[in-house]
This record gives sequence, structure tokens and C-alpha cells, in this order.
Amino acid sequence: MKAALPALALLALALCGAGAPAHAHSAMSGWTYPIECCAMNDCAEVAPDAVQETPAGYIVTVRPGTHPMWRADRPAPIVVRIPYRQAKPSPDGRWHVCLNGQGDLLCFFAAHGGS
Repeated sequence: MKAALPALALLALALCGAGAPAHAHSAMSGWTYPIECCAMNDCAEVAPDAVQETPAGYIVTVRPGTHPMWRADRPAPIVVRIPYRQAKPSPDGRWHVCLNGQGDLLCFFAAHGGS
């Protein structure tokens, strides 16, 4: 009976999906967003005119309907300030921002490489 307990515990975890891998999705250019940044639709490319570079980092303005997590039914744009130290280099040379449903920054990929 004791030998069957670990096997039953593993079976229960598998049935609950605890061992199921998480999946990220790909940018339109083909690279895959890192899993720590994205579940299924948290990341998207943003237009170059949505990004302003400042001495302290970047300011990204996401207008309603231009990002999967900031849909057209939002009442106003969201403005996200990103210090240079949080910017990741963009694999395709384009701007990408990953947000959660509340508009909190998960990741930012800078077209110029970031730091």
C-alpha cells in the first residue's frame, strides 16, 4: 500500500494539469516571447510612434484597441514608463510590450536593444 501512494500522488497531479507546460506565443515576425513575459496574448508589437525615448528610459503610450490586453472598449490610453534597465533587446528590431489585464508592464522589447 505504501508503494502505491507516491504513484497515486503523481497521477493526481497529472490529472489536475500541474505538470502541463505553459505556452507563450510568437511575435508576428516569428520569434517567441519568453514565458516570463507572456501567456497567450499579453505581448504585442507597438508602433514606433507609440514609443518615446527619454534620458531615463522609454515612455510607451498604448491606445485602446492597439494591444490585445488594452482593447478598444478601454476609456483611455495607458502610459507605461520603462527604465532602461528593464528594457530587453528586441530580436526583430521592432518595439514590443507585454501587459497584463490591468495594464501592468510584464516585459518591454526595445528596437534599439535596450540594456
